[in-house]
Amino acid sequence: MLLTHSGGDAATGTHPCQARGVRIVGIAWVCLLLTASASAQVDTGGEDLAGPEEEAVGEMPRNKTTAERISSPNPTTEGVPWSFPLFWDQTLSVRSFNESSQLTHSPNYTWWFTAAPRWIFNPEHSIGLNATVSIEWTDSPAEEFDRAGFYSREALWEDLRLDYLFSVPGRPAGFMFYVAADLRLPTSKFSRSRQRYFSPGVRFTAVRPFSVLQGMQLGVTTAFWGWFAGSNVVLAPSEVTPCRIAPGPGGIATVDTCGGATASIKTTTRLTAFWTLVPVDRLALGLGYTALWARANDLAVGCIDTATGPVCVDDGSPNNHWRSFSNFQATIGYDIKRWFTIALSYEVWAQHPDSDGGRENPFYNENSRLVIGLTFRTDGLYASVRDKRIESAASGAGVEEL
Repeated sequence: MLLTHSGGDAATGTHPCQARGVRIVGIAWVCLLLTASASAQVDTGGEDLAGPEEEAVGEMPRNKTTAERISSPNPTTEGVPWSFPLFWDQTLSVRSFNESSQLTHSPNYTWWFTAAPRWIFNPEHSIGLNATVSIEWTDSPAEEFDRAGFYSREALWEDLRLDYLFSVPGRPAGFMFYVAADLRLPTSKFSRSRQRYFSPGVRFTAVRPFSVLQGMQLGVTTAFWGWFAGSNVVLAPSEVTPCRIAPGPGGIATVDTCGGATASIKTTTRLTAFWTLVPVDRLALGLGYTALWARANDLAVGCIDTATGPVCVDDGSPNNHWRSFSNFQATIGYDIKRWFTIALSYEVWAQHPDSDGGRENPFYNENSRLVIGLTFRTDGLYASVRDKRIESAASGAGVEEL
């Protein structure tokens, strides 16, 4: 549903990026509207259609129930070999409600648009892409979100992510196992300014479903990735960035924009534990906690000539380059339609230690945010349209136009 979604890395850039960001979002919305207007829509409730028509065309598209969807690594529609969810998340910092919390009031209100198309070769293998554009509508300072207000109201690309997902067949000991190979590309201003080339990574997920109410699951995800870059020079503030990383109901992050927690990060390791529950059909609850360890680049050796000869200074404290962060998320989501979900999340990003040398509260601090997320699944809408047509053909009635 949501994700965390791991973004806010930005550096210098020009307005053409804004235009491109707006265009891709516009194209996605136009595609969705054209799909909806092609014919009628119906919310099938997840039931299979039976009859001669189904036998004639093979496996018919069918929207999954909420419990089926969040327990699947590919929350696509049955009978459709692709998925194309579109996400629109709105994040608002808790500082926005309390002007007296700081000497200088710094609200943060940001939109995140994400397209996550995926092609499913078979139940075990799939390949996907995750592209995100973010727009901050306020002027938050660098110490909070690494943007310093310089990029307010400008559409910013986050790093593009590709992944190949393998679902281990069967359920050993009742568990579901997923392994993914990730590749991040430096499409953000932040990564381009640091001469980043690419970032390979690997991700492993284990999920244990339970037959409780409509469905419950516990899971854990671990991931590792590192950046290959031509420079480790810090060109912008290196404080916490607002990357979206923690999973919502469903466990696997649908929006992952975390390209590195600080400005000079070289490698990152992430461990996420999550719990989801579907008490009644269409309603999902979720909790997620992520621990993230990032290691900055080593310092280069510097030598100078003195009266007594050359003096070289090396990286005397390599262990001090480790940085640790955490992300907590509580989510409640509801499927208004099988292809349209609305969710409300409370999300906390914490740095350990923070800029003052202390340990931030991982469940509430100045970087706590509220997130309202909308998810449109175009494959689900396609299935609803086709179900309506088949149902109408079987009954002899005409298709209801939108």
